[in-house]
Amino acid sequence: MDSDTASIPIYVDGTLVGHTPINNPIPVLQGVHTVSHHPPSLRDPFIQYGLIEEMKQVYVFTGDTVTVYLNTIVLDAELKQAKLDYRYTNYIGMGLFFILFWQLWIISS
Repeated sequence: MDSDTASIPIYVDGTLVGHTPINNPIPVLQGVHTVSHHPPSLRDPFIQYGLIEEMKQVYVFTGDTVTVYLNTIVLDAELKQAKLDYRYTNYIGMGLFFILFWQLWIISS
């Protein structure tokens, strides 16, 4: 993994089990499990109880190993873009704050 690639958290049934890449199997009980890279608290509340595109639902038998693939390349690009957008928003907000402060200083003089 190169230094530009972010490690993405992986959740099984809403519980954080590690960050990508996960090389070792995650022990779970037999049954249906939901694998995702979004914690349940950050999902849209209108679809909180349904599956979304970034979620996989798998059935695991006792003593079986299931390999699940999530498309984290798109998520990695989205995370980088969101961080860049957040940085730009902060710069614009600070600039507007200083302009407002400067205008108030001019008015009070």
